[in-house]
Amino acid sequence: MGARLFTSLSRHFFLILVLLFAIGPIALLFINAVKPPEEFQVSPFSLPAHFTLENITAAWNMGEYGRAYLNSILVGCSTVAIICIAGGLCAYALAKMDFKGKGGILAFLFLCVSVPLGMFLVPLFYMWQKLHLMNTLTGLIIIYSAIFLPLNIFILRTFFLGIPKELSESARIDGCNEWMILMKIIVPIAKPAFLTVALLAGLYTWNEFFFANAFVQTEALKPVSTKYLTFVGNFSSDWSKISAAGLISILPFTVIYMFLQRRFIEGVAEGSLKG
Repeated sequence: MGARLFTSLSRHFFLILVLLFAIGPIALLFINAVKPPEEFQVSPFSLPAHFTLENITAAWNMGEYGRAYLNSILVGCSTVAIICIAGGLCAYALAKMDFKGKGGILAFLFLCVSVPLGMFLVPLFYMWQKLHLMNTLTGLIIIYSAIFLPLNIFILRTFFLGIPKELSESARIDGCNEWMILMKIIVPIAKPAFLTVALLAGLYTWNEFFFANAFVQTEALKPVSTKYLTFVGNFSSDWSKISAAGLISILPFTVIYMFLQRRFIEGVAEGSLKG
């Protein structure tokens, strides 16, 4: 038994190491979120001697997370809707239709995916000032939709390419136009792909900090990802409340992923293997 256990551990050593690196920061975040501040100052890596929820309650109230949650949900749902609708239409055209300039559009989308996001900051800042979109959730929604559309178009297009052409041809024989084919045949089959796209886009918008911090300065409009800055000072930081803020931030999508992980993995696998 000992030799068999040693063999099993040696085979899975790398996976166990990766698991510890993945779970370790989350476990430490939870431990420090429920630990009194005085205990954190003494030993930030030890288990809490006294369990408390005061840090979480204080962080929720001080950071105004109720309003921040509403802002992030509004931005996330709007971005996901735009990406699913616009991305689905574009992906269908690129996968199932032949038209002049198709190769150029694909090349442009590849270019958009490869360009670093930081290069957009300065030109967007001047454009958004001229368009009066600074300090608005609408401006943030447009930025997120434009940034994340190209990748999701590729994901949906790859999935659409795996759907047999015979289904579309049969529908055309029955008198369906392109819109009816998309809505009645393609979309129902591609539900796992759309779920994957929705989760990826929603997770990105929920966690994105760079553009949210740069383009939204009004406290009442700030999303969840920027609220932990409330507890960061110039000369000192309240790490117990920062840990609690981090726990509050990651909790919603952790729960969502736990319930939808099977469908998410299926969508990623099918979208990457088909076509």
